[in-house]
Amino acid sequence: MMAPNHFLFIVVDGRKSGCSRGMTLTEFANLFHELSAGEAYNFDGGGSSTMYFMGRVANDPLGKGNERGVSDIIYIPES
Repeated sequence: MMAPNHFLFIVVDGRKSGCSRGMTLTEFANLFHELSAGEAYNFDGGGSSTMYFMGRVANDPLGKGNERGVSDIIYIPES
């Protein structure tokens, strides 16, 4: 949370040769600190991390362009 009702969402794709090495939890925490986030929470890691934005998947889950079913989501409806 950057400020009340002002949120920042980040997804990091995992280890994929030639594309991404992923991030450690310490690196992830430091990123939020560098961006001046007042509070941060890590929901998941690995191939199930998917960001869906404006009608499309915005990252490369599993490094295969496929989504994996998950039981937990954050859903923010358009206002």
